[in-house]
Amino acid sequence: MTKSKDKSKKLTYETATGEIEFTLMSDMMFHYVMQQSEKALTGLVCALKGLSPDDVQDIHVENPIDLNSAGKETIMDIKLTLNSNEILNIELQVYPDKYWISRSILYLCRVYDNIGSGDNYSLIKPTTLFCITDQTLIPKAAKEFYARYRLTNIKSHHLYTDKFGINVLQLNHTDLATQEDINHNLVYWASLFKATTWEEFKNLAKNHPDIEEVGNLIFELNYDNQAKELLEGQRRYREQMNSQYTAGYTDAEEKYESELAKKDATIAELQAELEKYKNIKK
Repeated sequence: MTKSKDKSKKLTYETATGEIEFTLMSDMMFHYVMQQSEKALTGLVCALKGLSPDDVQDIHVENPIDLNSAGKETIMDIKLTLNSNEILNIELQVYPDKYWISRSILYLCRVYDNIGSGDNYSLIKPTTLFCITDQTLIPKAAKEFYARYRLTNIKSHHLYTDKFGINVLQLNHTDLATQEDINHNLVYWASLFKATTWEEFKNLAKNHPDIEEVGNLIFELNYDNQAKELLEGQRRYREQMNSQYTAGYTDAEEKYESELAKKDATIAELQAELEKYKNIKK
């Protein structure tokens, strides 16, 4: 980590100014910060679940990352156990994904399958997938700041179970937050994720010791050359994968449009032939 010339004065996020190159919206940064700061992780989970910190007796990250061995393709969702009886999956989604709905259901099902062969079904832990995003992942859905999806009866709307669900925090719709969302600090956390300058972050961190710890962790990785190389490598990898996905989708769309154009041309020719035939019969 970078240090000042005066060894007795350690630089912190409070001394930083300008743009934050790697923010909490970097999934590797997010994962590292949350596994290092139990206070911040507890605060985020309480906001997402509408809990009081007193409700959290134990919280444990099941898939911690090691920056010394992490690769650019490392999966960055956070899997954690809450109070030893509930499993949570928290994922950042910062790129568009046409198949996000299918992928999110698959991820949730995999995590919900949390007992061994032959174990009693009563041992299955409730599981929720939390997605934090600034993308429009469900285009046809009504705009909402914090959406909760559960299995329900489509006629009576009776809840089938509350032990299996997906919650989506839409960072670009804070204007639609309810009073409940505000009271649970979800809007505050959304602001932290969206903060792109040290000035914004410092303003949000005032009088929040847990967030001051987050600021120092973000600062640490932003000013550590080895960590920055890893974060930059991951960012480029994600961007490349997204570009390839977009290019593939665009190529398929162009091919589809080309085939449609050929089909329309064929139909037009047949209609013209039909008109000629009708005129001859007259």
